Amino acid sequence: SYLEKGDKLMDGALETITALKENHDLYIVTNGVSKTQYKRLTSSGLHPLFLETFVSEDTGYQKPMKEFFDHVFARIPGLDRSASLIIGDSLTADIQGGSMSGIDTCWYNPSGKPNDSGIVPTYEIRDLRELLKLL
Repeated sequence: SYLEKGDKLMDGALETITALKENHDLYIVTNGVSKTQYKRLTSSGLHPLFLETFVSEDTGYQKPMKEFFDHVFARIPGLDRSASLIIGDSLTADIQGGSMSGIDTCWYNPSGKPNDSGIVPTYEIRDLRELLKLL
């Protein structure tokens, strides 16, 4: 129940997402329990900034499974994979999943952890505001 209350925003998140929403269609893709994820997104104030939220519990698949991404892509009208980008903090779920699904990836790595995984993101950022220059 405490996890449901965890809605602290990362530095720059609201301003970055608000700015990106002006010219981009934004979606949330997340692993987890639906009730928890929706509650956190709603209480954070971020939920209305995204067109749709895809939670692994609802899809029946988890990132990095290709089936998860296929499920998501099938539900986004007119999606162009070559113009899509997944931004995430997990090399194994977000970056690997995006790469396996044929979309560009951006690893959010605020603490500058070394990447010894062999998973290579298209981009790497330390601050969410870097997305404004990248996109």
